[in-house]
Amino acid sequence: MSPENKQSYYFCKKPLLCGFLLCLLSISTTWAQRVRDCAFSPVYQQHVQKIKGAAVRRQAFEDSIQAFVEQRKNRGGRTADRIIRIPVVVHIIHNTADSNRIGGTGNANISVAQIESQIRVLNEDYRRQEGTRGYNTNPVGADMEIEFYLANRDPNGNPTNGIVRRYRNQAVYNIQSDLETVSALSYWPSNRYLNIWVLPDIRNYLGYGQFPASTAVEGLDAYYEDFPQTDGVFIAHQYFGDTGNLADEAYSYGRTLTHEVGHWLGLIHTWGDEYCGTDYCDDTPPTESANNTRFCNDRYSTCVSGQSTRNMIENFLDYSPDACMNTFTLDQKNRVRAVLELSPRRRQLVATTNLLEETEKLVLKVYNHPIRTQTITFEATFKGIQPIEYSLLDLQGHVVYSARQSSQPSSIFSISGVHLAPAVYVLRFTAGTETHSTRLVVQ
Repeated sequence: MSPENKQSYYFCKKPLLCGFLLCLLSISTTWAQRVRDCAFSPVYQQHVQKIKGAAVRRQAFEDSIQAFVEQRKNRGGRTADRIIRIPVVVHIIHNTADSNRIGGTGNANISVAQIESQIRVLNEDYRRQEGTRGYNTNPVGADMEIEFYLANRDPNGNPTNGIVRRYRNQAVYNIQSDLETVSALSYWPSNRYLNIWVLPDIRNYLGYGQFPASTAVEGLDAYYEDFPQTDGVFIAHQYFGDTGNLADEAYSYGRTLTHEVGHWLGLIHTWGDEYCGTDYCDDTPPTESANNTRFCNDRYSTCVSGQSTRNMIENFLDYSPDACMNTFTLDQKNRVRAVLELSPRRRQLVATTNLLEETEKLVLKVYNHPIRTQTITFEATFKGIQPIEYSLLDLQGHVVYSARQSSQPSSIFSISGVHLAPAVYVLRFTAGTETHSTRLVVQ
């Protein structure tokens, strides 16, 4: 495959995910008739026409990734220096005329529970969490040390639950022509958030993930730097999360997004999108083609001197059904860390994630106390990513405000939009199994 083809968009008619620069999965109603072929997308052809020297740009990016990985290996450092936490905004683009109707069979305006289940799955898979489907005992299996959480601040600094709902009277979207249309409905800066657009349906496919932008080369535009508004993941709502309105049990564990986010982080299919191709990761066995089946049976390839080797069908970057998948490898982790350093938007997103340092135990700190405004701002620090809940109570125990989110890191939170009479209140905060309360005065 030529270098230019190597950086193309792929439309992957079949399970789990799609191609190198974007991933698409088919949504045929008759599963037995699905064709598991990948073809270069007209969308890619449209994009490369806008980019001077796209093939050279793409190959230079790949070369820089490999050089970065080798440099880290040669100096004998840790694969990861720290846990990276990525804020997510989920844009629900639905066609439910009654926007107040949320969740239920056939409703693209999916429930908060379904959204939260997908964030949980991402963290289980990217952290190789014991006791979950994301755990494995593979000797080259890696904890990617990347965590995801629903954003708690919008682009203007206002409190948010990280979920945006937009109505549009359209049932099926075309990846070849509708990406900008969807983004125009709702978009947060892609150098500060991972945008995930959840759609009613996608014609012929399940989802799409945009490959990272590369650094600039003299005389050439940075690859994908011209497309920040579509930088993220687009996915059909029936394949989002592991609870709620799901379409097919073979793809009902939330691994479609795990795979798509892998492409967003710069990973390539294990077979390199060609016969016995390369994904630039030495610890994923050379593979003739995708596991284009609905089964987890072993498959073998003879890519190296006729020697038969087992395909890593359990890798998140194969096309296996969700139940097979549970592995990222150490080399895939090295590659992602390189991409997060070398891709301008990815690097900026990680650098501008204004999170507080975690603490072993829950600690609360109220700002500007006593409080003389109608906004209460406080920080809560604790260990890792936790489900959190906080509430404000008067001294009679009545709850005057409450909020909760399923996956949050240590951060700054605020309470606003509630009329607070001058009085003493109790702020109660729960992170995981820990709960702390503190009194505060509103003047």
